[in-house]
Amino acid sequence: MSTIALLALVGSQAYPTFAVPRLAGETVPGLPPVTGRIAVDQFGYLPDGAKVAILTDPQRGYNAMDDYTPGDEIQLRRRDGRVVLRGKAVAWNGGATHEDSGDKGWWFDFGSVKAPGEYYVFDPKANLRSPVFKIGNDVYQGVLRAAVRTFYYQRLSESLRAPYAEAPWVMPSYMDQDKRALALWAKEDTKLARDLSGGWMDAGDTNKYPAFNTDALPSLMYAYKANPKAFTDDFGIPESGNGLPDLLDEVKVQLEWLSKMQDSDGGVFVKMGEIDYSGRPDRPRYYGPKCTGASLSAAMNYALAARVYGEFAPWKAFADKMRVQAEKAWVYAHTHPRTPNADTGEIKSGNSSRDLESQERIEAAAAIQLYALTRKTEYHEAAKRLVPKLRQMTEPAWSPYEAGMAEALADYASLAGVDAGLRSSILAQLQRSASSRAFAPPLETDLYRAWMNPEAYHWGSNTVRASFGFSALIVGSRQPVSVRTVLRQRALDLLHSFHGVNPLSMVMLTNMGRHGAELSAMKIWHERYGWNTPFASNPPPGYVVGGPNQQYGGDKGDRAGEVAWIKTQPRAKAYADFNEPWPMNCWEITENANYYNAAYIRLLAGLL
Repeated sequence: MSTIALLALVGSQAYPTFAVPRLAGETVPGLPPVTGRIAVDQFGYLPDGAKVAILTDPQRGYNAMDDYTPGDEIQLRRRDGRVVLRGKAVAWNGGATHEDSGDKGWWFDFGSVKAPGEYYVFDPKANLRSPVFKIGNDVYQGVLRAAVRTFYYQRLSESLRAPYAEAPWVMPSYMDQDKRALALWAKEDTKLARDLSGGWMDAGDTNKYPAFNTDALPSLMYAYKANPKAFTDDFGIPESGNGLPDLLDEVKVQLEWLSKMQDSDGGVFVKMGEIDYSGRPDRPRYYGPKCTGASLSAAMNYALAARVYGEFAPWKAFADKMRVQAEKAWVYAHTHPRTPNADTGEIKSGNSSRDLESQERIEAAAAIQLYALTRKTEYHEAAKRLVPKLRQMTEPAWSPYEAGMAEALADYASLAGVDAGLRSSILAQLQRSASSRAFAPPLETDLYRAWMNPEAYHWGSNTVRASFGFSALIVGSRQPVSVRTVLRQRALDLLHSFHGVNPLSMVMLTNMGRHGAELSAMKIWHERYGWNTPFASNPPPGYVVGGPNQQYGGDKGDRAGEVAWIKTQPRAKAYADFNEPWPMNCWEITENANYYNAAYIRLLAGLL
């Protein structure tokens, strides 16, 4: 049976409930049928980067019936059908099955093509094409804009209004009761009510956690520092047009809320939100007790903000305020007993406490930021004592965990007058990581050229994916050109994996059809855009989903549809495009989070 006939046969076999839809059929007028078996970056490629299409024949997993073997000739065509390159797909790893995905595959290299334009990879024997993509220096500009704009859609106590909110996502102010949040320990005492309005909902839930910004805010601020030119003043938020970078305008919204979470003695409240799962938009909101972990995290973010915003004359007063609050938070954390269990769980839902070891690591990053800001000996001594405890320094290679705050290490190594021994240790770890197979193995190691350690396919795996990518850029920045080039390509390939070069053939950002994606995530767990809203299958563009999760623990319960199949998948296919509530617990897979988007933006900014 021919490949095309076989595909026609299996095309009628349905995927399991909630599976990512099959990418197939005549989806673009005038072009041949598309197939998910030819995976490309659905937005495109930079002219000078490697360009490799991944052709796959699934052996295991929900799509194992989608048999495909490429023809003897594979073509790269312009959108108008003109052939610009002919070649042969080369079997990956001698025809072996890739463990993470359960797929066999082939690579088709078209890196020699650099001319700007729209293209697709085509198999003339099967009469099937890849999604259409672009080559050019600006292929990711719209994607970056969409990813940044999700933070506007996360704002609370502020109406999402036109023209900043696109139709149909215009909606009234939400959680205005945050202006009178009540103390958890004295729920009836209105004298303790505080205005904790503003900022971003943390993820799909509307609760707000200072410590959950430990990696998110540094990643966003370092994204700006890495590539200021990428963040212009026209991203379409209310602050656009003020002559200042829109990314920093948006981050300032969160920093202003974080500022409200600090008490007059410098302590920062552990979190705020609701104490039930009723879903009522008018339910009371509460804030929890002060927490040393939250205080150290805030000190770090305030200090970095003082450094970044202090470069802009219109933000001088704000930067000065951040400096004062940073030092007060540091003092609080060092004059009060550590609180590893401040979050009792009464305020839903995530646990915002940080254990004692985690607090020491946050303290290390805070010490670096405060020293870089003030050059005070106190902070330098703390940094010298605590930096060796960071995961990036204790593990065999640069860790993708806690990587947002750990970018402070490279920052420290670039400062004048720092401790020579500590600087040497940081640079040595960067060099070790550059050649470590546990950090950046050869691209041939992974069928999809985006290796992650097997244990990384857990809840929020896409944070690890992005963190591996931007960490490769950080490590590479300190290496010879040849090594830097290899690590930059690793970062690019990890970016491509977000954009459809993955076993799902799906862009891992929501609703990106208007930006060129032919298959993107369409469902997330989100209080505004979730299963019981008019936007259940139409969230705003640009949200990074959690990603494949081999530890997914949801169950069907008495709801329609099956989820047990997700638990039987190869780790990189343990994903479903759904937003079903308990007991299916879709949030373990599809919920967005600010830190997912922040890590992705940091990666993308470093590559533009």
